Amino acid sequence: MEIDPLADALPPRYAIESDDEDEYNPLTTQRADQVPIVKVKIEGQFTTGCPLVIASGPAGNFWADGADLGEQQGAIFVNNIQVGFLFKPSSTRTVVLVSEATTTLPLWSMNKYVNDILDRLQPSAISILDMYPIQSYISSEPLPVHEAPVRYLSLRNISLDPFQIFAPPNILQSISAAFMSAMNIRTLSSSYQSNAVILLLPSPGVPRIAPSKLLASRLSRPSEDQAWSVEMMVEVDEKLFGVVGAKRSCTWALRSTPAGSAFGLSKKRQNLAEVGEGSMYI
Repeated sequence: MEIDPLADALPPRYAIESDDEDEYNPLTTQRADQVPIVKVKIEGQFTTGCPLVIASGPAGNFWADGADLGEQQGAIFVNNIQVGFLFKPSSTRTVVLVSEATTTLPLWSMNKYVNDILDRLQPSAISILDMYPIQSYISSEPLPVHEAPVRYLSLRNISLDPFQIFAPPNILQSISAAFMSAMNIRTLSSSYQSNAVILLLPSPGVPRIAPSKLLASRLSRPSEDQAWSVEMMVEVDEKLFGVVGAKRSCTWALRSTPAGSAFGLSKKRQNLAEVGEGSMYI
C-alpha cells in the first residue's frame, strides 16, 4: 500500500488490506508493554493553595537568572532525572517552579508530570512563562523580528496591554500547553474558578521538538546570541506575578551567577540584554 506523506488524515480502514503485514500500518498502536512508565517525585515542603508561577525552558531559564528567587526549596524528578526546581521567594507568597531548565520532557511524560504537580501544590492560580517562534507565527500583519511582541493566553477574558493575544490558528505543544489544559479541565470539573495565564516571549529560533527519551544532559537553555531586553523582562516579571494576584518587592535585573549554576548566564548574553530599549537582539 502506498502512503501519501502529504495526507491530512489516516487512510480509511478499508484501504488497509489483509495482506499488508510487511507494509506500514498507520492504525497500529503502541503495545501496552512498550509505553514508558512515568514516576514523578516531588521533594520539599510547600503550603497548598498558593499561587504558582512556572518558568519553562529557555525563556524560564533566562528569567530565573534575574528573578532573585533565593535558595532552592524543592525539586521535581521524573524517572530519577531532575526536571523542576522549586523556590519560595521571600518577596512574595507565590511558589515558583523553574521547569525544564536542564532537560526537555518527552510528550509521554508531560501529563503525569503536570497533574502530579497540580495535585501536590493545588495552586489557587498559575502563570507560565514560555516562548513562541517568531518565524513560524501565523499573523495577518507580520512584524519584523525586532518588533515581535510578548503574547499571552488566558483561561479568562483578560487584557494584558501592551502584550498581544496568541491567536489561532497558532498552537502550543510544550509543557505550558499541558499545564493550561490540565487547569482548564480542573476548572470545568469544580465550582472553583481558578485562572491560568501563559506569557510567551518572542524567539527567533525554530520551535523546540519534544525528544522521544528523557535525558539528563539535554540542555534547553538559550543560545549565547539570544537574549531579551531588560525592559521587556521587567514588564513580563511584573505581569507574571500580577495575574495570579501576587506582588513582588524586588525588580527583575540580570545578575551574575556562579559558574556551573543551572541558571548561569554567559558574559556575552549579559551584555546583549543590558543594552537597547525594549528590542530583542538576535
